[in-house]
Amino acid sequence: MSTSTPPSAPAATTNKAAPASADTASTGPTDEQILAYETHVKDTDALAHELVSIPLPLSDLLQEYASNAAFLPKIHNLAAQYALFRRCRGDGNCFYRAVVYAWFERVLLRPARYLKRARQQLDDAKHLLLANGFQLLVIEDFLDVAVDTLDALATGAIADQDALLSRFQADHISNALVVLFRFIASAYLQVHADDYAPFILDYADDMTTFCNQHVEAMGRESDEIQIIALTKQLQVNVAVAYLDASKSDRATVHKFEGNETDPADEWIHLLYRPGHYDLIYPRS
Repeated sequence: MSTSTPPSAPAATTNKAAPASADTASTGPTDEQILAYETHVKDTDALAHELVSIPLPLSDLLQEYASNAAFLPKIHNLAAQYALFRRCRGDGNCFYRAVVYAWFERVLLRPARYLKRARQQLDDAKHLLLANGFQLLVIEDFLDVAVDTLDALATGAIADQDALLSRFQADHISNALVVLFRFIASAYLQVHADDYAPFILDYADDMTTFCNQHVEAMGRESDEIQIIALTKQLQVNVAVAYLDASKSDRATVHKFEGNETDPADEWIHLLYRPGHYDLIYPRS
């Protein structure tokens, strides 16, 4: 765990201090100091958790939010539909890590249906990336990690959930896969820039800038536009249950459809809490 300390706030002034000029008067922490402190808090919290956890009972969330009157009834209702969840480290990459884990997990559980399809999707992704200005030298190591993971699933080197989880708990492997799938989402958005340009106006002037700053960059949190991009390119269906402060007793579920042929019991399910995604599993 990092032992660095957060930046200290500027010292408070007193009535005895000499008056500062308008140009030098302190107006509180600068934007850079605030960002540095928030990054420190985020990094410290992230390092306290595994990249991906073992399956945990959803009841753990009842304890975590025992004093949250808005979340508790939603969690109770979710527990009737979902049995387990996997925590994903809250490092800004949790959406990608959750989806990528689930993408490989279903190859493990249903190889006859998904192994060949996953190989084709990686091949398609490689062509998509190269066609959109990504250099092979930049992407090939990340692609190799994804292909090697599929090979391990195909040969039985990854034979069960424990082996897959162990792979995702290795920083260099897990993060390489996150980088790759960030690139894939970026390339999709740039190909379809005209379709999604209205959704990025608050963030950037053009899609290339948006993707460089908000999609490809590790640690940047994801919004619906990134979810749409990844589900469309990977042709997967994702349902996201949102825990929020609304008065409803039920979590709002948003569905992102990337494939009309996959059965309902093969959707990827995510739980969203403000600023964070985890992977959740429906009851059988």
